[in-house]
Amino acid sequence: MRSLVVLVALAALPALAQEDAGVDVAALLERLRALEADVQALKKAPPAPSAKAAEVSETAELLDVKEAPFSTGDWSWLNGSNYQPASLLRVGPVTPTFAIDSDYAWQFNNPVDHTIFPTTTAARHSEFSLNLAWVGFELNGIDTRYGGPIGRVELQFGSYIATIHGQDSTLARGFFLSNPTLSYVKQAGAGWHFHVLHGLNVEVGIFPSYIALESYVPQENWNYTHPFVSDFTPYYFAGLRTQLFPTSRSKLELWLVNGWQSFGRWHDALTGGYLYTVRPNGRLALTHTLYVGQEQTRASDPNNQSLRVYSDNHVQVLAFEDLSRPVFQRLAFALVADVGYEVRGPHAGELDANGKPTPPNGIMAGGSLTGRVEWNRNFMSTLRGDLFYDHSAAVITPLPLGSPYTLPGNGSATNPFEWLGGGIAVTMDWRPNPWILVRLEYSHRAANQPYFSGKGGITGPNGLQPTTDAERAAFTPDLRPTDDRVVGNVTLRL
Repeated sequence: MRSLVVLVALAALPALAQEDAGVDVAALLERLRALEADVQALKKAPPAPSAKAAEVSETAELLDVKEAPFSTGDWSWLNGSNYQPASLLRVGPVTPTFAIDSDYAWQFNNPVDHTIFPTTTAARHSEFSLNLAWVGFELNGIDTRYGGPIGRVELQFGSYIATIHGQDSTLARGFFLSNPTLSYVKQAGAGWHFHVLHGLNVEVGIFPSYIALESYVPQENWNYTHPFVSDFTPYYFAGLRTQLFPTSRSKLELWLVNGWQSFGRWHDALTGGYLYTVRPNGRLALTHTLYVGQEQTRASDPNNQSLRVYSDNHVQVLAFEDLSRPVFQRLAFALVADVGYEVRGPHAGELDANGKPTPPNGIMAGGSLTGRVEWNRNFMSTLRGDLFYDHSAAVITPLPLGSPYTLPGNGSATNPFEWLGGGIAVTMDWRPNPWILVRLEYSHRAANQPYFSGKGGITGPNGLQPTTDAERAAFTPDLRPTDDRVVGNVTLRL
């Protein structure tokens, strides 16, 4: 630009001098130099900010953006949360998810029907099995000074569909609500993020429950199989969830949902609860939840007199950490303590029309204690012990939905529904990188009544469904008071 201005000026000077000898050449050159300086200043001046850039700058100053919830500290040691770094698959405002969880299980009772009962993970004996696979998309990064949309959808496949979603008996109430329409949905929700305090999310859909600490996804847990306190409590909710982050280290969730791990509702009263969690520092995480709802079927409680109150509480502690050591880098513990009460109505515990006792009102309580050592960034080992008591068999897992048989009971002479059980699990993990996990686990369980798959299985004669009334009447599920199993697992998650 400077060269162009000078050339034009030099070319014009002779002509100007010939036409008017009174032209002040020096003044003209000074004006040209001033013009050149103005051009150079315009070139160096920054462009005026666009409206979008100004909004992004303003959003960056909001409290929940500057101090995002739980953004300080390394939380990869926590039980029940994903330890992986940021996804490799994110494209713009969308993060795709892809995972495959496969296993091979051996149950020492060697059931003829290859059915491991009760369990949610590794449900098939002596078979290679697809436990859980899912694909999904999460929306993030679209934000304005007024907030932004949030949402996710994940579709799932594998035995989890049968062991968790497939056991929802509320689907029997009415029409237009069936297992095939919803069981393939791992989670799906849509809502809005508000810039209130350190963040406020309001969304509706199907979302995971963190009652009893452990995640729905086994890869996020310290053990592959779940303790009773997790298998007997919800893994998902369907309804409305509000998440408020009062500080960068705390979260309050409010739920208004259809029921206790159910797509539908047995009763018309409101069901829901709350969760409050706080992480005061990088070594401690505390969580308290409360759930209230009516969960008995309308056949057993036609007058809507049932009520379930359940509280879950857990604490996680990082007792030792030194990542510079070649071996024994971390030691962490997780303690879960749950208590609840089931009101079944004024006639609970009385004899029915056939002279058989009905389940009484009663308490339920359980817990688990888990210790985990991270030997280095690739090898980990975990030891867990758990215990659960259910006075009225309100939340223990019944025989699979659709079975023509029922649990035999005989918990005690005065209360055959009384259930007490517990177990231990030992898990070895190998993580060659953050995206793949290889596991080997042994677990032992026992109960005060026959409850676990025996050699004869729980399905029918020779492990097959009975086809006639005579076959159905001749078979009794083979249930044992103890259960031992070994499970191998490989999970790929991106």
